[in-house]
Amino acid sequence: MADNPTLAQWQLAQELRRLRGERKFGDVVKAMRTAASSLSRWETPGDGGAVPGAAAIERLLDLYEAPEELDRLLALRKQAREPDRWQPYDLERSYRSYANIEAQATSIEIYQSQLIPGLAQTEEYARAVIEATMRPDSDLDREVQVRLTRQEILSREPPPEVWMIIAEAALRQRIGSGKLMADQLDHLTELAALPNVTLQALPYNAGAHAALTLASFSVLRVDHHGLMTVYLQGPSSHMFMSSEENIEHYSGVFNRLRASALDEGKPTLKLLRSISSEHSQDKD
Repeated sequence: MADNPTLAQWQLAQELRRLRGERKFGDVVKAMRTAASSLSRWETPGDGGAVPGAAAIERLLDLYEAPEELDRLLALRKQAREPDRWQPYDLERSYRSYANIEAQATSIEIYQSQLIPGLAQTEEYARAVIEATMRPDSDLDREVQVRLTRQEILSREPPPEVWMIIAEAALRQRIGSGKLMADQLDHLTELAALPNVTLQALPYNAGAHAALTLASFSVLRVDHHGLMTVYLQGPSSHMFMSSEENIEHYSGVFNRLRASALDEGKPTLKLLRSISSEHSQDKD
């Protein structure tokens, strides 16, 4: 059973697609007397998906000759429609989905070229970033609280395995005061000491690398639900990609970035401390 509505919907969609098996999509649409878009959304995990009604699930299982699955799938349906912990924060749908998957992730790989990843931001850095980029109708304190709440996964038991690759430009970009940036980089050094966190800096002298055209991306795995997805975040849109082809591509890009970046030990920490010292000397 999934542990939150997003994972329940994701799992339900995957199960419905699995149970359809080799049956032709059009034949199922015709037999169900429903719209093709409806069946497509029922089988689509994530933001593009939809939770079917109980009667639709029962009819699908009759068609698939799998009535024994009814109680289990109805339980998933019920959970997929329940409110989650983020409901009071009124999050944009894809961000809410990301936060729910992240909360249950067993491993997270993050590449960031412009900003410190949200999981690693200090409260002051997060506040400065959100204030500079938020929409006019956003609540600054609420958005900061969401980011800090997301970070609780780093100290849960068991914690996820987190691997972050951060470009040097993000480490040098002045967000707020010099002291704020120095504190942020010192916080990264502290996080790098955690047994479940691996941090690599991608220096300027790495030259051309596999993610030159990408601002950021994350690869999330939830092993106990068989879920793996890539999340791309842009200025006006966000996207989950879960096809085998996309997962293989972005996992390959991340592996190539590992090779281009500084080793996670002394080389990365040396650069962090050097840039932190430079920020500390900046006059506000």
